[in-house]
Amino acid sequence: MNRGQKEGIKEQIKGWTDTAIGAVTGSEERKVKGDVEITNGANQKDYGDQKDNIDKGVEDPGEPTNQ
Repeated sequence: MNRGQKEGIKEQIKGWTDTAIGAVTGSEERKVKGDVEITNGANQKDYGDQKDNIDKGVEDPGEPTNQ
């Protein structure tokens, strides 16, 4: 697992936490912040997946799912 994947997962966890806290407290701002963090984390992880695929020599490294 490379740094991009780790950072992406970490950002997604922050997002899930913020979304849950926002839902419990009724804070729309916190829920939206969490949604943004989830999306940013997923994008970061996909980028890390693509770099990992390139290192593995996958023919289509643009496919973010690791093979």
